[in-house]
Amino acid sequence: MFFWALKQGLVRAGLNLVQDFSIMDLPLPPPPEDLDEPPPPPPVDVPPPLVPPPLIDLPAFEGPTTAITAKVQEAPRAQPQTPARQVQITPARFKSRSDRIAAAISACYPSASRRLSEEGRVVATIVVGADGKAGTATVTQSSGFPRLDAAVNCVVGKLPFEPGKRDGQPVDSQVSVPIVFKLD
Repeated sequence: MFFWALKQGLVRAGLNLVQDFSIMDLPLPPPPEDLDEPPPPPPVDVPPPLVPPPLIDLPAFEGPTTAITAKVQEAPRAQPQTPARQVQITPARFKSRSDRIAAAISACYPSASRRLSEEGRVVATIVVGADGKAGTATVTQSSGFPRLDAAVNCVVGKLPFEPGKRDGQPVDSQVSVPIVFKLD
């Protein structure tokens, strides 16, 4: 349809018609007539409010103060008789060799993680009882893969621990252990 109008010359005639219209400047409106505004009302002097004197004469407070007025005398210092005894603390640790740790990690490696080539390092805080058995394991640094983080409990359950000791006696303790899941 446009091409037919172009061929007939209608488009050119329409453009010429549009160009004939021009923008006309309209004259400014006349200024408004001066209207006499009434003058503003004179300011009204408002006297300050009267505050009556207090009806009750309150006595000054003569009770106890919060200031410390007691004199402190320094007591003579006692000489220490014996120096404090050093307590020897040994942290809990794996009882196994590195090849046994690697075997436990391999046995607990999730099969889905193997298929998806997921690898990572998990840091776990393990509560080790005085009997050397691992209690709860809490992930303190994630590998980024939930399956690997959950597999830490399996690895910890397969490994024996040497309990922490205080002055040579086994005690409940905590140990942070990095567990690295790496595909061969």
